Amino acid sequence: MMTEVSAQQLVAPVLVRTLGKLSLLFILLGGALALSWSSQSLWNLVAAYVCIAMLLAQFAFVGHDCGHAAISRARRVNRTLGQISMTLVTGLAFDEWMGRHHAHHRFCQDETRDPDMAVDLMVSLTPESKRRKGRLGQLLTRYQAIHVWLLSLLFGHSQRLLSQVAALRHPHRYRLDAAILLLHFALWWLLPCVLLDVPWPLALLTYLIPLTLLGPYLAAIFWVNHIGMPQVDQVERFSFLEHQSLTSRTITNPPAWDWLFGGLNFQIEHHLFTSVPSHRLHAVQTIVRRHFADHGIAYQGVTWPAALRAIAAHLHAVARAP
Repeated sequence: MMTEVSAQQLVAPVLVRTLGKLSLLFILLGGALALSWSSQSLWNLVAAYVCIAMLLAQFAFVGHDCGHAAISRARRVNRTLGQISMTLVTGLAFDEWMGRHHAHHRFCQDETRDPDMAVDLMVSLTPESKRRKGRLGQLLTRYQAIHVWLLSLLFGHSQRLLSQVAALRHPHRYRLDAAILLLHFALWWLLPCVLLDVPWPLALLTYLIPLTLLGPYLAAIFWVNHIGMPQVDQVERFSFLEHQSLTSRTITNPPAWDWLFGGLNFQIEHHLFTSVPSHRLHAVQTIVRRHFADHGIAYQGVTWPAALRAIAAHLHAVARAP
């Protein structure tokens, strides 16, 4: 598989394409922010907030590719573009978040080492997580298949706040994150309130509402990737191929939907070939599925509705676990 991926130039840098995409995204973001800061119409505000939410997702997708060195062969270029697209725009501290994200890839579905499974407060992803909870946690777990989607409204806020607090609490470790976060706050607060005389309540709504709208969207495309997939204990016992193919779930959908997922619907392919730009993962899928079929390896590919049903079944099973 690696030979074919390399032969088809699927890991080739996409710097020029990415710079063009970022330029367009910044233009669109500027227009959406201007509309949200100046409009007196409720419908215009709603449209602006939805546009900002979708644009934030696209910036985050670019930052994700940068973190996996999928944009350029130069580490400094990847890090610079990652800081611009993720930390500056979305407020998600790039270096801090990528540290956790790389740990997720390395220890995927290992409850003790995968950061994405550390959600013990409101939801139980495993029976062990449920066992550790107190009475309130046990009660919430009982109905988690329902309230988890309501909690998704806070998903974007929790991710941003978690990374910001970690970066600002340890500035010696995340110096660049902390510096760019200051520019982020200047973009979202100093620019509108001080330079453009935008009322601070309107600036506050523009900062918070799009991220609230973004939460369910990100949950709908991220949670389907691993929740309900087999857990792994001591990943070192497995080969890389075994580990990544067993713990990841690819979403099979019409190609027109790929941009909505940021290419991450191809989760098996992404975990096997992290340095492939997300827009090329559909080509990687053809290679992976053929090789999996040739070697009798189960390919975990389902539709998005089927993935949602699998998540619901898993959450119900954990809630009923003794």
